[in-house]
Amino acid sequence: MSPMKPDTSANLLARLSTVQDDLGKGGRRLAGFLLENPQAAAMLSSPELAKRCGIHASSVVRLAQSLGFSGYREMQAVLQDGLSRWGMSGPGPGLRMPEREEARGGLRILLLAESGKSFNEAAATAAAAYCQTFPAVEIRSEHQVSQDVDPSVFAARLLEASEEVDGLMLVAREHPAINAAVRAVVAKGVPVVCLTSDLPSSGRTAYVGSDQFASGSTAGWFCGRFLPREVPGKVLFVCSVPFRCQLDREQGFRQVLRSEFAGLIIDEKVSSDESSDVIFDALRAYIDKNGPPAAIYNVSGANLGIGRALEAEGLVGKTVFIGHELNANTRNLLEKGIMDLTIGHDFAQEVALSVDCIRMALRGERPASHISQSLLFTRYNSTPH
Repeated sequence: MSPMKPDTSANLLARLSTVQDDLGKGGRRLAGFLLENPQAAAMLSSPELAKRCGIHASSVVRLAQSLGFSGYREMQAVLQDGLSRWGMSGPGPGLRMPEREEARGGLRILLLAESGKSFNEAAATAAAAYCQTFPAVEIRSEHQVSQDVDPSVFAARLLEASEEVDGLMLVAREHPAINAAVRAVVAKGVPVVCLTSDLPSSGRTAYVGSDQFASGSTAGWFCGRFLPREVPGKVLFVCSVPFRCQLDREQGFRQVLRSEFAGLIIDEKVSSDESSDVIFDALRAYIDKNGPPAAIYNVSGANLGIGRALEAEGLVGKTVFIGHELNANTRNLLEKGIMDLTIGHDFAQEVALSVDCIRMALRGERPASHISQSLLFTRYNSTPH
């Protein structure tokens, strides 16, 4: 006779605790992980969970079946159903910060980011600079390049990290698993502030960053002004994974082209996958098939790959190139005249505002989102003084 399967996450964890000592070595390791990290496990597939525990995926299925489930997916559904309950059972937002920060003498924050390599480095540098000025705040940075990210694994890490820190700064794509993880983290009293790219459906604590629709509109206006009005042209649009900031930039860009520069059309969208090598090959293949575009607007990373392709094709100074984020790579592209305009923002200010939002939330106050001003850089104002 099959055992009666647990119908709630609480019952499931209680059953695991009861049977753990009777399991084999791999089963005990798996049960221990589920008991210690139920929120993280709820977001992992069976192969991912098996990898975390150093066991075979079939062991995950066997454990689920031994508890009365048809398989791991049915057991995972019970874990996921408990996400909001775990969150609500934690301390309220107003109970966390004052005692913990005063007792420890500091505030612990994790900057968890997935983006291009240059963006990740710039974010981590800004966080480290803030901590040098305010040593009572510890900001640890973890970042991954978007092309290497599995959203479910990233969501699980977000849930795990919430047990280690007082607040999180987050740069992440829009994905159901990530949104669900953010909701669970915020519900248990750990503030989550989205940087640069918002997750408006996630219940995040606040957003700090530019008005990305306005940034895209600005890019569209300059693109149109850089090109002759009387000559029709094609614009190549470069994107990557589904970040909200990229979608907003695209909408703003398209609206300005439609309303003010009817001769310019977005001919095609090409993915950079946040990789310079990927976009280098994709752009050269596009040019070989369609000829040179009048302009390129890159809403993602990997600007260096676009610059390399324009140089290889002899299009420097002939194809307008607009992108985002001022860093060592884009500064070099601007100074060489390969890139015409970079739309940036003040990372240092945004990190400081994010810390303020986290502190307010931990005091039980409701922080407002902060929309920062976009900064425009050309070859003449990109060099730091």
